[in-house]
Formats: sequence, structure tokens, C-alpha cells
Amino acid sequence: MDVQFENFPKWLDSFLQRTFFGSCLNHELQKNELNRYCITCDLDACRYCISSGLHNEHTLLKIHRHVYKDVVPLDEMETHMDCTKIQPYKCNKKWVVALNPLPHCGSGAQIEGDVSCDVCKRRLNDPDQYRYCCIACKVEAFSRKRKEMEGSSLECTIVERPKRRRKGVPQRAHFY
Repeated sequence: MDVQFENFPKWLDSFLQRTFFGSCLNHELQKNELNRYCITCDLDACRYCISSGLHNEHTLLKIHRHVYKDVVPLDEMETHMDCTKIQPYKCNKKWVVALNPLPHCGSGAQIEGDVSCDVCKRRLNDPDQYRYCCIACKVEAFSRKRKEMEGSSLECTIVERPKRRRKGVPQRAHFY
């Protein structure tokens, strides 16, 4: 079985763990929310941090909010990773992908026939085309597959060594 693993950018784990839209501690001005991410510095930033010139020539992503979710424009994210199979959303006439899934509400019980995200089981709008609701779920799915494959390859490489043969017939002490 030949499984291809996607090589995700090294900064992606750190990016997905960040919390955006808080206030920037460096700039106590209006509209100083942390809605940018500098890939080069691995740092969340506000618009004033970016305009300061410290991030000139750096690779930046702009984070948006869509229905209480942090999202990034699909066309920007596709330059860094393969976003196929991730369900996009329309936000201000732009296609975006979510960074992380929304928390589940309700019972979480699935209706038979509902197709959902392979990882978090969130319902998908177009299950024929998509398998993940967000970037984090796709990364998690590939991480699980990689671990499974590494585990099965380790099992295959363990070779049992033959038991040592004795050098002769054991001599037992005899009591007469």
C-alpha cells in the first residue's frame, strides 16, 4: 500500500495554535488587533507591527473572522500547502479556509448517512468533494496516517532472533 504523505510547512503547527484578534501589547492604538501572521518570524502581529517596517520582505498571512472562526484566504494558503479536500467558505466575496474547527454544540450524535469531517466529525456541506472542515483537521489526519504507517513498518522490521542452542547435555548434580 503506497500512501503519500503531505509535507506540511514547519511553521504550520505553531500557526494553528495561535489565538488571533486579541489586542497588540506593543501598540495601544485603536484597531490594534492581532490579525496578521508573519511566517518568517513565526509571530502574530497587528497592522501597526507590519507597517513599522520590521517585516518588510517577510511572508505574511492576513487572518479574517467568519462566523466566529479564524479563517485565511484560500489563495494565500494554497501557496504554502495543498488545501484540496478542505471545505472552503465564502467570506466577503473571497474563498477562505478555517484554521480550526468550531467547538461542537448539541448532542454530537450523527444522523445515519451524514458525511462529516474525517477527524472532528463536523458536518460537511459537500462531502463528495471535501473530507476536512479545516486546516487543523487535515494536518491531524495526515499525522495519524504517518504514525500508523511508522508503527506498522516498525512491526515489520522486528525480527525474532533464534534461541541460543545449548552446548551440550546439561549435567545435573546427582545425590546418591
